[in-house]
Amino acid sequence: MKAVLEINLNELNSNLLDMVRSMFDKNVTEIILKPQAPTLEEFDQSLSIEEILDSMQKSGHKAELITEIKDGLEESSIYSKHEG
Repeated sequence: MKAVLEINLNELNSNLLDMVRSMFDKNVTEIILKPQAPTLEEFDQSLSIEEILDSMQKSGHKAELITEIKDGLEESSIYSKHEG
């Protein structure tokens, strides 16, 4: 029997190892791990830069990425017209 698991980076932890061990115990002979495709959403121009950055921080994104996103948004044509 073969199992295919689609996972995201947040799921790479000890729980995944426990699940893999359990599958091997149940005669699964092959396990394929595939990265889960990201879901894209339409950009909401009504959100302020601060709201976007707060959401990213709460989601656990790294500070370096948030800083780069902030710099990019501040230079973008979308926000240069609204905030500034």
